[in-house]
Amino acid sequence: MQWILNIASNYLRFVISMVVVFLMTPYIIDQLGMDTFGLWSLIFAVIGIFGLMDFGFATAAVKTVAEATGADDEDARNRALASLFMLYSVIGLLCLVLVMTLSAHAAGWFGLSASQHDIFVPVIWILGLAVSLNFPASLFKAALSGAGRMHVVNAAELVMVLLNAGLVYTLLEAGYGITGLAVSTSLTMIGTPLLLLPLAYRLLPGFSLHWRLMSLHNIRPLLSFSVYAFLANIAVLVTLRLDPVIIKLFLPLSAVALYAVAAKVSEYTFLLNKQFSNALMPLVSQLHGRGDTAAIRRIMTDGTRFLLALAVPGIGLLYYYAPEFIQLWLGAEFAESAGLLRILLLALVPVTLQLNAANILGMTGQHRFLAISMLISAALNLLLSVGLIAVFGLQGAALGTLAAVLLVEASFILPRACRHSGVSAATFFGTVVWPSLPALVPMLTCAMALDQWLVTDSLGLLFFKVLICGLLYLTVFFFTGLSRTERTLLLGKLLRGYAATRLETE
Repeated sequence: MQWILNIASNYLRFVISMVVVFLMTPYIIDQLGMDTFGLWSLIFAVIGIFGLMDFGFATAAVKTVAEATGADDEDARNRALASLFMLYSVIGLLCLVLVMTLSAHAAGWFGLSASQHDIFVPVIWILGLAVSLNFPASLFKAALSGAGRMHVVNAAELVMVLLNAGLVYTLLEAGYGITGLAVSTSLTMIGTPLLLLPLAYRLLPGFSLHWRLMSLHNIRPLLSFSVYAFLANIAVLVTLRLDPVIIKLFLPLSAVALYAVAAKVSEYTFLLNKQFSNALMPLVSQLHGRGDTAAIRRIMTDGTRFLLALAVPGIGLLYYYAPEFIQLWLGAEFAESAGLLRILLLALVPVTLQLNAANILGMTGQHRFLAISMLISAALNLLLSVGLIAVFGLQGAALGTLAAVLLVEASFILPRACRHSGVSAATFFGTVVWPSLPALVPMLTCAMALDQWLVTDSLGLLFFKVLICGLLYLTVFFFTGLSRTERTLLLGKLLRGYAATRLETE
């Protein structure tokens, strides 16, 4: 039941975060202007590069805590985390020095005007300070997540998301502009781990970061995993964050803003789907520690099928309604973002399909293959984007992403995970992919019928259509994509959860 709670809280936190971003983005663009919003997107992409100084230890920490929890070894957990806290403190200080040293040079790489340069440098410093402090502070999140307390992490992050929205509004209304955005974002980065600090000590038995537990010797066992997690983080950065930097080298800030909108919607769609696999990642590590290969195989098949049931209607309906959504959300000047969004959504299909597969490879000893594959995909994405921007303009960046994921994620990562889990390609398609497809027909038919009946002239009406079509998909999937045993089991869990909630409130 704890893993169901983790998955549900992941989705709740992320959906509320998406709603906040959806409501705040038009306001932020209106306050900053299109070019300054493009500058903010560029700055955020640059500061993401400094986040790589994590060197993959955060993922290694989650894996180590999960394995120690599965083995009931509190001492191993504490020694690893205390030693990482020491290392992260040094990394954070080094990061701050690099940010302050390189920020002025970075501003010169993009041909910014004098006024834009004057904004760029202090904003990079503010965000760089937050990133530096976040390195050691992030271990409290890793400790709780690895111990299966992800719902606690989600609650703390949700509180900070709401506080951040209020702070952004207050600072922009007061006229602080992009500096206000940087301050609010920084406070959110630092505030979340500060909320989690006392909770880690309270909820994790025997939790300690005492200096006597600190030793570089305790970090060595993590290096074999963290090195490849670091490579994977580089790949994620290139795929999700670096396109605005590449685009600015060829095109103006207005083009960065257009792409940033499409990329942000695509990224949030990806991260929404990833909440399911994120919640299962520590479980895969615990199962691997216990040697339960049958359960891991079920995560590969049944887990991915349930993931697709949640992801496919979202991707499909967003693709269908992309032009209307962008028009109603941000206005006609962002119309070009709709085409970019559709290309990026196509790239999400194979990426979503291999989310559980990547977790299984990463947490069961195949992390080297996974990291190298992701790095190759990112390098292809970068090279293809640069080449295709010269030919197709702004759409070339999106086409580069699509081509890279088709060549690597769909062709290498997923087949390797199937073989590693003992699942044939035919079985995977027949029991995982195919069950998610029949419900698409009534969903899209419903969308087209609603379009004939109601003109989509407001966001409220658009969301109403999406809700109706999405619920239709889930209803059809419930009867066509699940076995009778699975339907009975799912209904039983929901009814027991509802009954338990009523008893607690009475």
